[in-house]
Amino acid sequence: MKRLIKFLSIILALTLIAGVVFLVVWAIQGFFDYVSTVPKELAASLIAGAVTILVATVTIMIGRYYERKKELDALYRDKKTEIYDEFLKEFFNIYFSGGEKSADQPDKDLVSFLREFTRKLILWSGPEVIEAFVAWKDHLAKGTPDAQTIFLTEAFLLAIRNDLRHTNSGLRKGFFARLFLKEGALFLSMAEKNPNVTLDELAAVENRLKAILDEKAN
Repeated sequence: MKRLIKFLSIILALTLIAGVVFLVVWAIQGFFDYVSTVPKELAASLIAGAVTILVATVTIMIGRYYERKKELDALYRDKKTEIYDEFLKEFFNIYFSGGEKSADQPDKDLVSFLREFTRKLILWSGPEVIEAFVAWKDHLAKGTPDAQTIFLTEAFLLAIRNDLRHTNSGLRKGFFARLFLKEGALFLSMAEKNPNVTLDELAAVENRLKAILDEKAN
């Protein structure tokens, strides 16, 4: 039944297009048939007038199309910015607090928050952002923060920037680690040798380095 409806819709659309093309061709042919029956001077004026009207009409239609497209793009971008900003605020609050809640901070249902964000994501985001979010969320569900966690977070952030039409040119792989990890360069060095290095292993190395530096200082 669905295939039949789809087939009939395509036939109807093609019929309408054919009808419009036929009417345009008929009107043009009728115009030139009429022009051929009048004096050359009048015919030239008629053709020039028709071309002027046609060009003006097409110009106005194209201008209105791009103006409308620009308005819709601005609307979508503003809405996406609001959605992404709300999510990133919550994400960075959790990230920088280490998942711990301060005494004066109200409880927040993260499951409901993520469910609502996912709904908005489906409504407003491009496919690149949705795919990056799903890959990131699935990896987080494994419960062991590692190098891939950092790189998938980075890929998700890059997808968000791209969806908002920001250029990512010049952002090297690992920018998230360099921005937000205390020892970003150390992490990238360890991840290059072991792509599955965990953040616990990074923390252990950081502690050993700190102990060595403290020992030297004393």
